[in-house]
Amino acid sequence: MFPISGRARCAAVLASSAAVLLGACSSTEAASSSSASDGAVPVKMAFEWTCSGDWAVVNEGIEQGFFEKNGVDLSYDRGQGGSDTVPLVAAREFDLGIISAPPAVIGAGQGMPLTIIGAASTVGPVTILADPSIKQPKDLEGRSLAVQTDQFEGAVWNAFVTATGIDAGKVRVVPSDDATEAEFLNGDIDAYVVFYPTASTKAILDRRPGLTVMPMQDYVPTYGHTILANNAFLQEHPDAAKGFVTAWAESAKYVQDNYQQSYDRLVAKCPEVDPGALKFSMDAYFDSYNGEYSKQHGFGSFSVDGIEQTQKVLVDAGLAESKPVAEFTSEDYQPAEPVLPNAGEAHP
Repeated sequence: MFPISGRARCAAVLASSAAVLLGACSSTEAASSSSASDGAVPVKMAFEWTCSGDWAVVNEGIEQGFFEKNGVDLSYDRGQGGSDTVPLVAAREFDLGIISAPPAVIGAGQGMPLTIIGAASTVGPVTILADPSIKQPKDLEGRSLAVQTDQFEGAVWNAFVTATGIDAGKVRVVPSDDATEAEFLNGDIDAYVVFYPTASTKAILDRRPGLTVMPMQDYVPTYGHTILANNAFLQEHPDAAKGFVTAWAESAKYVQDNYQQSYDRLVAKCPEVDPGALKFSMDAYFDSYNGEYSKQHGFGSFSVDGIEQTQKVLVDAGLAESKPVAEFTSEDYQPAEPVLPNAGEAHP
């Protein structure tokens, strides 16, 4: 899912993507924007991909005026995947983006002018779907498992093996390709590592009910999505950056409190997406937004330790260079008061 295939390729992709995509993105208007108000700072934000459940927060933030209230005149557009969108933020085609942690950490770690100022999700999305007979990590021994070995999922798998103590030599690892999903659905492969909050995951679970769902986050803590900002934007508009994170947190709380209405508006906003897949994705994202760290510190919060753990997984797999995380993170833009999720379930 994360378009990463080794340190050299990552460097080339991140360095060249801005030049390739700047022209395309600069010629299109933002997909949506909040209404301007006196004193509001225009801010351009990027999602890393097409509409899915994670769009609900920004959509409601605009609809309900949270961004405007916090001094942000927000416009947004989609990117072309995390590794392609990171250089656009670095080049300030976008002021900031909600970006998967791996490409954000790689780009910032390479010295791009970027700073992680928040986290939409402190819970990683990489998950093992497995035959119902597989109940725990040890049960994978003697079975087959498909994973994108040259991408972030492969890095998490390697860390998972170490964390659980299973014998990797007893697991037949199959590099994922275009045929993998069909092979897994047919039962020819016993386990499949996926990026969980997607329509394709829902399709698999619909076709094979009763599968074991094994979140790798339980064994290998990594981050999901970060809020990544251009450094020049931070220098010029620190209040707007803080306003964005605050508005995102307040919007997430609003969605949690008004879940059905927010979902209905997202369906209307994204008619190209199957409503059932959109609901599955939105539920999965809100489960991750309501992780233990968020419950204690609020929506949008993050820790340097969490980013360091994510970086370590990447470095150990040879996908990133090690760099002091303090050099590309800042908690200065967090809300003045934490916006805490509701107690109990993340969503209805």
